[in-house]
Amino acid sequence: MTALAFTASAQTASASYYVDCSAKKNGSGSEASPWNSLAAANAAAWHAGDHLLFKRATTCAGQLAPQGSGIANSPIVIDAYGSGKPPIIDGGDADEAVKLFNQQYWEISNLEIVGGNHYGVHVSGDTSNSSLSHIYLRHLDVHGAHFQSARRADSGEVFISPAGSAQVLHDILVEYVSAHDSTVSEGIHVSAGGLWIENAGTPQPLGSNVTVQNSTAYNLAGDGILIAELTNGLLQHNVVHHTGICPKCTGSTPVGLWEWYCKGCIVQFNESYANDSWDGDGGDFDIDYYNDDNIVQYNYGHDSSGYCIAFFGAGGRASRHNIFRYNICANDGRKPELSRQGEVFLHTWEGGSLDGVEIYNNTFYWNPARNAPLIAATDATYGGAGPLIFKNNIVFATVPWMIQVPSSLILDHNVYWTTSKEAQVWQVGDKVFNTYPDYQAGSNQDIHSPLADPKLVDPTYHAPGMPTTAFRLNPGSIAVRSGARICAGRTDCDVGKQDFFGNPIPFGHVNIGAYQGQ
Repeated sequence: MTALAFTASAQTASASYYVDCSAKKNGSGSEASPWNSLAAANAAAWHAGDHLLFKRATTCAGQLAPQGSGIANSPIVIDAYGSGKPPIIDGGDADEAVKLFNQQYWEISNLEIVGGNHYGVHVSGDTSNSSLSHIYLRHLDVHGAHFQSARRADSGEVFISPAGSAQVLHDILVEYVSAHDSTVSEGIHVSAGGLWIENAGTPQPLGSNVTVQNSTAYNLAGDGILIAELTNGLLQHNVVHHTGICPKCTGSTPVGLWEWYCKGCIVQFNESYANDSWDGDGGDFDIDYYNDDNIVQYNYGHDSSGYCIAFFGAGGRASRHNIFRYNICANDGRKPELSRQGEVFLHTWEGGSLDGVEIYNNTFYWNPARNAPLIAATDATYGGAGPLIFKNNIVFATVPWMIQVPSSLILDHNVYWTTSKEAQVWQVGDKVFNTYPDYQAGSNQDIHSPLADPKLVDPTYHAPGMPTTAFRLNPGSIAVRSGARICAGRTDCDVGKQDFFGNPIPFGHVNIGAYQGQ
């Protein structure tokens, strides 16, 4: 009986097996006598608690598709051993370099994953009315999948999405993962709700507890990082840039970092920049439609073709109670031909609406390639009882067109400034005003908002790297302690614990903008 046959048929207790693809002959799978190919690892029957370990500074060619599942508190682990650079799994022309299908309780760490056609890492399934739990990806460098994307989400470097009807995912963690330099669409894509059924007549079941953190996605055809179809999602401390660079894609358009059909999701401490698109979008962040109770805070978006942040509603439903606060947006709107322009863009279609949009204590450096409003919000339907506010924001612009908003959006306690010498444009509904006093008097908006230089430190900063001193307030700034109390008179309100720079939110009067320090 061969060692491989024994492993596949009789392995019952958790154990560790080793792979050294530089070894001249195939062994028993021990550290002293390792397997020398992916075929051995793929043929084994893996059980809870098992470890599959690849030797560092070696390369294994082909697809890694191990079988079996772990159990709660005893996952199957794939990792590295020895010293040197991470082991490489080179998927070559396989459709995916690493594949898990209808499997759960796996943890994969410390690998470089190269190639594959449609996918670098692909986690999926096809079992209807089921759930898959606990897929953890850590410290992976995934790049070089070579399919040429034609539409966003048709492929990806890290692509986690079940395909079974009503199949959902729970407990997904992606951290310290780099997805980059590829012609496939997605960088890191987690759709926890699986197959989308149009006009099904019943709410789609959602997955839960998805975290993507401390990861990077760049030089990609479509989206950088996207989580979708879930409750309780977290995107934090990620960096996304140079996404949406597909030369011939059509259809739905990409965003750097965003969430769709996400309930109770937090997006914080991320940097998103230099994102592009072949048509619309091409922005930094996006609270897309079917999103409820999302908070986007402490992020830095800059130098992208489209917007910094979008709020969307569609599909006959309202997007409810979504918040954008303590963020810095700089120098977006770099591609004048894109259809969606503005640092802040609000839009609905197909019977969708926005119920509760709160935009407060952000700082904007608005320097678009063409004259466009900082906030474009008239092409949207608003409804419900949720607050619609744009308050305590600093706008430092170089163009004359400042706002294009509906009368239902309440603007106040902002600071506006433009270096443009042209006549200003303040549009509320169908009314256009060319001076600030006319706008205040004619619209009854921004009554407590000055048009004055906010005296920002380095107000035109837009380089890569989270600002540390730029956009703080200089002494004598009119923005100091002149902000509104966002939660005054409300019982369902929490303004958070800190500002963009880590300063605590003061009691009483706050600063206008993303900086709350002295």
